[in-house]
Amino acid sequence: MEVPFQMNQFETLPILEKYYPIKIVVKTFIWGFCKIARLKLFSQQVNANNICIISLHKIGDSIFTTHAIKKIAEYHKDKNISIVCFPETTAIFQLVFPEIKAVAISHNDFWLQRFANQKARKVLNELNPEIIYDLTGVITSATLIAFSSAKKLIGMNLEYFKPLYDIFSPIRNTPHLCDVYMDVVKKIMTINEEGLYEFPLRRSESKKILIHPHAGWKAKEWGIDNYIELARRLSSQYAIEFIAEKNILTDNKKYEIKKEFNLLETNSVEELIENVKNCSVLIGNDSGPIHIASLLGKSTFAIYGSTNPKYCKPHGEHHAAIRKEIHCSPVNQNYCFTDAGRRCPSIDCMKLLTVDEVYREVSNFLKKRMSS
Repeated sequence: MEVPFQMNQFETLPILEKYYPIKIVVKTFIWGFCKIARLKLFSQQVNANNICIISLHKIGDSIFTTHAIKKIAEYHKDKNISIVCFPETTAIFQLVFPEIKAVAISHNDFWLQRFANQKARKVLNELNPEIIYDLTGVITSATLIAFSSAKKLIGMNLEYFKPLYDIFSPIRNTPHLCDVYMDVVKKIMTINEEGLYEFPLRRSESKKILIHPHAGWKAKEWGIDNYIELARRLSSQYAIEFIAEKNILTDNKKYEIKKEFNLLETNSVEELIENVKNCSVLIGNDSGPIHIASLLGKSTFAIYGSTNPKYCKPHGEHHAAIRKEIHCSPVNQNYCFTDAGRRCPSIDCMKLLTVDEVYREVSNFLKKRMSS
């Protein structure tokens, strides 16, 4: 289930923002490229019944797009709809939209994990869509759809790629990320946003609490030792199990966990989904499994550090989060200035968050959720 490197959400090059003349030159070049790409010099006959949605994201953001995809599907209810995604997220879209075809494009079909190659574009062309919705918003999707024969391109992206789209949605800098994707849909229809982003809570006969100690990168992880100690304190009142991707934990840590708790190791997103279905609450870092649990109607408690919960915490009162706010914590941004901790030398936001603090908040949360 290991995923290759992916760019940050809506990533741009810092040097372009720092040096305005360079930004103008690059922008002019890309705008010219986009206009040439839309000339459709080698266009093919498109199928008016085919709609394609591009959602090339990691697990969490893929789930954030599902609300927008649902509205698009309702709007085009008489059309053949396909979702183009990465292999590790096909299970998510098949779970949420069993009637919609999920088509996977490999990470290896993008040069430098950014630029769509001929193989990737062939996958899209074979779907033969009349309309494409881009819910990705980075150069990855821009280069994928650039030479498409689709009659209409609707989507979000960086300002550099605006001429590529017939209907363009600029990327906002305010929370929540779900809103960013829904902005695309609002370009073609009116949306009632009341309760729009909440997945309904689904009660489970099991009172099991799962702990998932990992995340997309190390800076987002509170630490396996902290989670083991937290599990020990919670185990006097609750049934605790650990869940992790296979081969991620060291043998020593697996041995330490198995001495006191059951350990579930998964080989795929499908296995992760099946195991999360059988719990009541999932505790973990800001990561894909938290959002899978939310999607499945499970309560979640997430630990944040270099990312801002205002932008990505699951919606609803049955989800809670904790973050140690320090001088560099992101306030009006999704990530902190150290590239979400990837370039942080200390990760103090995680190191300063004690087991006592987390245990106190988790205990209060569980008392409400497990008794209701």
